[in-house]
Amino acid sequence: MNLRNRLYRFMQGRNGVDALSVFLNRLSFGCLIGAILFTFLSVLFLRREATTASTVFQVLYFIAYGIGIILLVLWFFRVFSKNVAKRQAENTRHLYRMQKLRRKWASVKQQWKDRKTYKYFRCPQCRQKIRAPRHKGKIRVTCSKCSHIFITKT
Repeated sequence: MNLRNRLYRFMQGRNGVDALSVFLNRLSFGCLIGAILFTFLSVLFLRREATTASTVFQVLYFIAYGIGIILLVLWFFRVFSKNVAKRQAENTRHLYRMQKLRRKWASVKQQWKDRKTYKYFRCPQCRQKIRAPRHKGKIRVTCSKCSHIFITKT
């Protein structure tokens, strides 16, 4: 039996790689690269006889290295776990949170893009985000969600 078949048989019934495990893997390697960067900065400041800065970077190194190793262990645990239902539920929650973050980021990008032509504000009653054209003076706005009417300056 070749290695590929052995690996296939070993991974049967296990969770394997999903979106959350990829995220954990990238985050752990980012922390480990940050730890390497803190090591270089520590050595750089130690040569300049700035021992306080060097000590701070050494502490940051240990923190980043520890978090990186913990995330890597968590990644291995998730990939080789046989409790597939629980791992899938965790992955679904992760995907939902990431989708909310992407939507929020897209909204922020759109607001930045439209910042010269539109003004964004919130309804004082229901906190719904509303967009109105700029440079129109005081305008009467009706919230599309709660039908609250208020006056604002654009």
